[in-house]
Amino acid sequence: MLKKILIFFCGVLTVIGCSRSFKAPAHLPQPSDSRSAAKAAMKIYGTQPEKALAIIDSALAVGAISPFRAQFIRAKIYANSLEGLQRDQAIAICEELLDHDSTQVVDKATAANRNDVLDVMMDAGRKNKDDEKWLRYAIERAQLSRDQGMETESLRMEAEIGAAMARVGRPEEGMLKLEEVISALEKGDPSVDRMDAGIVARKRRIVVLDKAGRYLDIISDAQAILDKLEDYQSRPSAYAEDSFRLPPDGQAHSRYCDFYRAQAWSYLAAAYSMMTSPDYAKAREYVRLVEESAYGKTFSGRRSLAPIWKALGQWDKLLAVVDETEHKLGDDTLNTDYATILKDRADAAKAKGQLPQALSYMNRYSRLQEQLNEQRLRTDAQEYATRYHALEQEQKIREAEADSARKDAIITTVAILLILLTTFAVYSVHQRRAIGEKNRALVRMIGELNSTRKDAQADAAKPDKELFELIDGVIRKEKLYTNINLQRQDIVDRFEIGRHYLNDLFSAYANGQSFPAYINEMRMQDALRMLENEPEASIGLIADAVGFTPANFREQFKKKFGMTPAEYRQNL
Repeated sequence: MLKKILIFFCGVLTVIGCSRSFKAPAHLPQPSDSRSAAKAAMKIYGTQPEKALAIIDSALAVGAISPFRAQFIRAKIYANSLEGLQRDQAIAICEELLDHDSTQVVDKATAANRNDVLDVMMDAGRKNKDDEKWLRYAIERAQLSRDQGMETESLRMEAEIGAAMARVGRPEEGMLKLEEVISALEKGDPSVDRMDAGIVARKRRIVVLDKAGRYLDIISDAQAILDKLEDYQSRPSAYAEDSFRLPPDGQAHSRYCDFYRAQAWSYLAAAYSMMTSPDYAKAREYVRLVEESAYGKTFSGRRSLAPIWKALGQWDKLLAVVDETEHKLGDDTLNTDYATILKDRADAAKAKGQLPQALSYMNRYSRLQEQLNEQRLRTDAQEYATRYHALEQEQKIREAEADSARKDAIITTVAILLILLTTFAVYSVHQRRAIGEKNRALVRMIGELNSTRKDAQADAAKPDKELFELIDGVIRKEKLYTNINLQRQDIVDRFEIGRHYLNDLFSAYANGQSFPAYINEMRMQDALRMLENEPEASIGLIADAVGFTPANFREQFKKKFGMTPAEYRQNL
């Protein structure tokens, strides 16, 4: 008990000490003690969230930090988590904070608070792949920046809007907006803030380009980031020091450049390793640069290299970061991050020849993908239901207002009867129009939901090519076709799949052959090899060796080649 009390007071003293020593840039208003304490705590314990939360709780208990700032910093810590549930919690906290007096824009301080909260919501929405929320928060944040006359900040948010638009199914529009933002940031006098916003905009565009497989454009953007950092470090006096995102000291700026330079190297490594004609030598060189950097020694840096290690076949490094990611995820396994882990483990096992393990991971991956698809459909359905409920509530409010207007009209004098009738007629037209709008909106929602469900079902029904390749490899390696009694059910039982799904696999990836035709073709190719290379072997022995009966072998051979096996051997 005494130990816990000592830890509590040490935490409080740390926060108070940090709040006294931490100073904001001189060109900005000096923040309150609670804001300073919160920022200092995040600066010190940003990589240790449990300690950061303990410090915040301790500071809140003794009044060294305001309840608003404590909730905000808690949301920021949750938004940085790998767990989707914690990122959802971050958004929920921030939605409450947006209703707080401290975020109602009446001056610079409250505007800054609202900006901070929206930044956390954007970050959590983007990491959770909740792209509609990401887009909505970015739009509000951009408008708020414009209202405050913050040109560079508004362009920074326009880049977020462009990236979010690309993710919600508007890639051309999103890419055009990103290009406009980058072009605008390249104009005018150079400054640290415009440089930083331009780098972030290019990073967002690289993500969109990666999804489109435009690796040469990724190389161009990554090189542009490196060139900008080189220019800044070679002539820093040419850049106005206007950024409130960095402390005004050279050491912090050097760390900033090293961080973004390492990220650019990781983009180059990925692009060179995944092009149609990969340049693995360049990819390995950039991977080496990243690994030697401070960023490459962090979990985020190692995780950014995971797909590149996979492309380069460095399976042990991949599995190490996969193990680390799985440990950090804890019990949160119903998410796309865990699906990626299963897929990576399956690919690594397959590459190492561990086929049973590869099959097990692929089966788990397939089942998780089905769960995620169902979860997405449920989420979409809930969202549509919420929207419809909002329409219903709005309609009820309109109806209540209309009822009140009718009651007031009834007690009016006969002298205004004509006005009452006119008002009622206008109201009726308005009601019919409103109901029609609501019904049309409902029809659109139902149509969108059905379209989403059909797309998900189509994706789920598409045969898995990698599974077919795994089955094909096992049949060839173990020569299962030489078993004359080999049946379709043997393959179904071994690979734990349905008969119909097996038929779909062979129909899709075995040149349209059925399973028996595929097996007979494999037997026939083996028989041809023996006829040509083993003249001492009898026809009956060859038939038995490849899985045919002698009669069936003769029949199938003549049907395929127009002659018997004996005639074929005589003409060799």
